[in-house]
Amino acid sequence: MKQFSLIMAIAVGLLAAVSCSDFLEERSQDEVIPTTTADYSEILLTYMSLYNYDMLYILDDDVQLASYISYPTTLVQYAGCFTWQPDMWELENALISGYQETYTSIMGFNAVLDDIDDAEGTQEERDMVKAEALGLRALAYYYLVNMFGEPYNSNRQALGVPLKLTAVLGENGMLRNTVEEVYNQMVSDLENASALFAQYPKRRGNYRMNGTTVDILLSRVYLYMERWDDAVTAATRAIESAEGLSDYTGYEMYASYRGNFIMPTYGLSEVEWVWGNYFSWFNFYYLFDPSNELLALYTSNDRRLDLWMPYNMVYKKEVNASANTPSNTIRISEAYLNRAEARILSATPDLTGALSDLNELKRHRITGYQDMTSTDNLLTEVRNERRRELCFDWHRWFDLRRYGMPAITHDYRASNEDPLMTYTLRENDPLYTLPFPTSAIEHNMSLQQNPSASEPRRSGVPAN
Repeated sequence: MKQFSLIMAIAVGLLAAVSCSDFLEERSQDEVIPTTTADYSEILLTYMSLYNYDMLYILDDDVQLASYISYPTTLVQYAGCFTWQPDMWELENALISGYQETYTSIMGFNAVLDDIDDAEGTQEERDMVKAEALGLRALAYYYLVNMFGEPYNSNRQALGVPLKLTAVLGENGMLRNTVEEVYNQMVSDLENASALFAQYPKRRGNYRMNGTTVDILLSRVYLYMERWDDAVTAATRAIESAEGLSDYTGYEMYASYRGNFIMPTYGLSEVEWVWGNYFSWFNFYYLFDPSNELLALYTSNDRRLDLWMPYNMVYKKEVNASANTPSNTIRISEAYLNRAEARILSATPDLTGALSDLNELKRHRITGYQDMTSTDNLLTEVRNERRRELCFDWHRWFDLRRYGMPAITHDYRASNEDPLMTYTLRENDPLYTLPFPTSAIEHNMSLQQNPSASEPRRSGVPAN
């Protein structure tokens, strides 16, 4: 029965995956029934790379429409998300929501967890596969609940997303669990994964999640839950096991058309995990720019400006196109920021420790940096540094939600000949919780739609 559920999960997953990254070995999964720990490990790698959450690049206030649109026909697919339309997934040529694709991945992770204890291999190999599967499942639910559920610190009893924890196929659909229930499952998975990884020597590389990565994610989840001391503990554990921050002040920038700084590589000591799918940034460069508000946060000697955003264009996640490798990273710099914010907000604040975390990161980013000594407005500075450091890494939209869902605006036009129109996401706007795509409701009749789907379509006003 277990093997049947696993084979079914693989079959569904492969049907859903239109394409996989070239770095994965291409072979027919139905030719071999997985029996060894190596087989199950390979399955995890496949399911890890099914989807990118493209909408998270454009929902927040870190991007703006390029002053000149080079590819207006490509821009159409981003319009619904960029202007926060309630039918963003249903528009012609719209972006994919990622909802069903993520559950396909979860089914694969669940299938591995169902069967890994019986796999051929050493106990260490089984534990490592189990730890990675738990970490991957937690990460999948992190994205789902933060896109389709209300912010945890706003209403943890609100409906989140259905929790599916086994690969066995159900018949009557699944109801939504609360946001709190989903978060508690994420904590359980990450804590268990951390404990399993901690039993063995650390591994880093080859697109595999490791213990340091899990602890970074755990500190992130605790931060969202406002469990400040737990966030500090998890972040400290990550920092102590990491390879250290990369020093950007030693990099040279060459006068070339493209950026020469490659983020998704294990050649950077701070990168703990390279993951996800390949995302071609070529068209994105010519549709969206870093927002003026984001650029204004950097000083002129901040190396992130010329390494990540040369020519005021988004190159941060540029990859070696010929390698066709994943575009996403989890880096130890996040742990410093998670810990700094949690230290400030703890019931027993540690402002000195938070200031030390902030200075440590800035010394590795800013040429000639002089340590800050004042703790005045420290929380604001830590959050500004978080925005600088984690831009375009799918953090900002979720941070805006937990900061209280402030009003933000986007200027948009479909072509260079059209007038520029301003669209507004209101304070506490229902669209801070994304609607489920119609296809998800059709596949699960028990799925209750979010109120954001009933919002009137957004209209712009002439930009100033």
